[in-house]
Amino acid sequence: MCTVSWLVENNDYHVFFNRDEQRTRSLAIAPQSITINSSTALMPIDPDGNGTWISTNEFGLSLCLLNYYQGIKPRGTLVSRGLLVKALSAKKTVQEAHQQLLQSTLNDYASFSLLAFGYDASGQFVQQTWQWSGEQLTQKQLNSPFTSSSVKFEQVSASRHALANRMKMNNVADLARYHQSHQPDKSHLSACMHRTDAKSVSVSHIHVSEEKSFFHYKNASPCSNQPFVTTELER
Repeated sequence: MCTVSWLVENNDYHVFFNRDEQRTRSLAIAPQSITINSSTALMPIDPDGNGTWISTNEFGLSLCLLNYYQGIKPRGTLVSRGLLVKALSAKKTVQEAHQQLLQSTLNDYASFSLLAFGYDASGQFVQQTWQWSGEQLTQKQLNSPFTSSSVKFEQVSASRHALANRMKMNNVADLARYHQSHQPDKSHLSACMHRTDAKSVSVSHIHVSEEKSFFHYKNASPCSNQPFVTTELER
């Protein structure tokens, strides 16, 4: 149960991500600088699996993972999907991440949608999405925003897309308001999600420019008054 949106402004890009989890899940560790195979990335850590759901690195590559609840659960013991994101965070480009995915044993992971943001060799923005169904890996072309939900997915997706269309999502302030929104009500339908068993537990805002990557993070519901904490990384 998560929502991601993105925007390009003057070849900088912004990614917002609401992480929706069970209220009983452990509080994540705030974003920190981690070295993976000689590459440096910023990412929060989920202490329950020691992986992450979102990252940005020194090469301008950012990754977001959402559970794909409509997929098929592979047989056998599964590995945390957050460890896959962590490993891919060492890659320089979207294409390198794609090649690594093709070489990975995905049967070890539950189904997911993985979004990548970065730049090609000419410096142009690139966005790519892959979906692992539990049986097959496919590429998807998406428009912002994109969402997942374990409860009434079609209804939730339609509601959140309708809100985005009404708000237009033309600038960073629009995206910030969208991720804090309780429209049409404070429930499973809203981008800032609230249910009796689960809620939006954090919001991330990644901003990648030519010089730096910034990770703004609130380890609380997007609607809360808790301030964002910012970490940054030279590119």
